[in-house]
Amino acid sequence: MKQKEIFMEAEGDAWFKRNLGNLGKYDPVTDAIVAAGIKPKYVLEVGCTNGWRLDKLRTMFDCGVMGVEPSRMAAMDAARLKVPVHQMTASCIPVNANGYDMVIYAFCLYLTDPSDWLLIASEGDRALAPGGHLVIHDFMDPASGEAFCKVYEHDRRIRSYHMAWRQLWLAHPFYKVVQSGVANGDEQVVILRKGSAIQLAQS
Repeated sequence: MKQKEIFMEAEGDAWFKRNLGNLGKYDPVTDAIVAAGIKPKYVLEVGCTNGWRLDKLRTMFDCGVMGVEPSRMAAMDAARLKVPVHQMTASCIPVNANGYDMVIYAFCLYLTDPSDWLLIASEGDRALAPGGHLVIHDFMDPASGEAFCKVYEHDRRIRSYHMAWRQLWLAHPFYKVVQSGVANGDEQVVILRKGSAIQLAQS
C-alpha cells in the first residue's frame, strides 16, 4: 500500500486528531510570506488540515483560497471556517492550470511517496501561474546534502523522507529561490518564484 493511501484511509484523520489542539499556534509560513512582502491573490495549500492558515491568509490579504488535504475529518471541519478543501493528496490537485499565484506545501512533502515526487512537482507547477510563488515548509535540508529516510513514528508502514525539497522545482530553469529561513530549529520555509519564458529571455 502506498503512503498516500494510508493517509487517505486512516493516518490523515489520526494526524488531525493528534494535532487539532495545536493548529494555528505556530505559523512560520505566514511569517515568511509577510517578511518577503508578498501579497497573494489566489492561494492553494497542500496539506492544509482544516484550512486554518488559508482562513488567516484570506483575512489578511482578501485573497481567494483552496485547500487539499488527505484527512476526511479535517476537510469536513474546514466547512466551519467556510474554506473549500478537497480530500486528496499532493499528487493529484483538482484545480485549473495557472489558477493560483501562490502554492503552499504545508509540512507534508516528507511523507509523500518517492514514486510520486516528479508528479507532485508537475502538479504544483501546473497550478502555479507564472510570476507566482511556491512556499515549502518542511524539515531542514540534510546537512550532508544526501537524502535519507527513516520510519515514521506513528505508523511503521510509513517512511519519513528528508531531502532538499526545493530541488524538485529548481530543476526547472524558471524557478528561483527568493527566501529561505530556519523555523523552529529543524524546520525551514523556502519561497520560490516561478518566472516565465519571456522573463528568462530578458534576464
